[in-house]
Order: sequence, then structure tokens, then C-alpha cells
Amino acid sequence: MSDTRAAETDAGKVVFERFVDLWNGEVDFADTPEFIADDFTVHSAELARYLGFPDSRRITTRDGLLDWVTSVRTLLHDVRFTTRPGPLREGDLVAGGYTVTGTYAGGAPTATVAPGTAVRYSGMSIIRLENDKIAEYWVLSDALGLLSQLGAVPRP
Repeated sequence: MSDTRAAETDAGKVVFERFVDLWNGEVDFADTPEFIADDFTVHSAELARYLGFPDSRRITTRDGLLDWVTSVRTLLHDVRFTTRPGPLREGDLVAGGYTVTGTYAGGAPTATVAPGTAVRYSGMSIIRLENDKIAEYWVLSDALGLLSQLGAVPRP
């Protein structure tokens, strides 16, 4: 691997890890312009009606993303994203798997479980970088698993 490609790979991994740290509440929102583009697009399943989140399919700005992050951290007050495996970089894309753990704080419109219920689910994130900032985010999570743990849908 060339020195340039190795440096790009390392930079992409650093941005990915900062993104995970954002979800974990370890990055101040004021610092996000350093690694998230002003124009930001999310590609995900629609969970807004089940969980009371902003509709992630309509997020087109960094501020929209921060509203979504706040909603997740409010729903699961001690949320923790742990990456596994990765992150891996190819060109302008960086990908990594993750496991999410947290405790339901209440407030989801379709949830039937009591606040205090522990949840755990997994997923995969892919980010596209532009000038070393995240411009697009694809999230592929076990949404059905999360919804069933919250009692929002019947267990499979």
C-alpha cells in the first residue's frame, strides 16, 4: 500500500471513529463541522413513526443529523455504539459493523415495554467522505430486533 493510500485509510478510520463517538455522546456538537459536511444525506429505513425520531430519510443537513443523534440518545439514555469489525476503507467509502446497547428511557409512541428495559442490536454503517468529511451515511441496522425488544412489533 502506498504512503498516500495508507494515510487516506487512516484518516477515513479516524473520521468513522469520531462519528461513532458522536453517537456515544463523546463529541461536542460544536466540533462536528470538523468531520461532517454541511450538506449531509442519510439512507436508512423509516423508523420515525415507531420511535418518535425525526424521519432519517429526510435528513439533508448536519443539524438534521444532530437532531437524530439527540433523539437516539434520549430514547436510550445510556446508549453505547461499539464498532466490530472495521472500520474498513475503499476509496471514499468507510464501513464498519457495530453493536448498540442501551436502556430504554421511555417516550417511543409504539413501545409497550417499561422504561428501564435493556436493549441490544447490531448493524452496519457506511459513510462516504468528501474532503475528509462525512457527506453521506447508510445505516443498515436490525431495526426489527430493536422494535421487538421495545414491544413496538410482535417478536418474530
